[in-house]
Amino acid sequence: MSVRAAFFRRFATAVGLGAGIGALLLGVGGRLVMHLFALATAGTGSFTLQGSLSVVFTGAIAGAIGGALLALIDRFLPRRPAMRAAVFVIICYIIATPGFRPPRALVFALFAPLFVVYGALLVMAWERARRSIAPFADS
Repeated sequence: MSVRAAFFRRFATAVGLGAGIGALLLGVGGRLVMHLFALATAGTGSFTLQGSLSVVFTGAIAGAIGGALLALIDRFLPRRPAMRAAVFVIICYIIATPGFRPPRALVFALFAPLFVVYGALLVMAWERARRSIAPFADS
């Protein structure tokens, strides 16, 4: 396998993993957190199919971007799995926090666990998947 083909295979794998984990945690989990936020602040909250699908799709897109980011910065992350996941989670959270609306402590507190679990699961899945993918230069 050529270096270019190996790179694209690794990149596509990371993006796919990120999209799947993102849809589940950032999408479905995000929708549940939004419901909790609505209940905590307004006392009511409702789900619509269109709204839920929109949030799940957005979670998949955000997850895919996280997967692409992981593939691009992989070689610069620490080698120890726990440190690797921690650094990646911090990077993702820093990138995502400007998009949190409304910017309240409760929003950060509710969404932070989703980012931690997303980042940790993505790093673990990536580590497992990348062992089965043909290596390329500097890997």
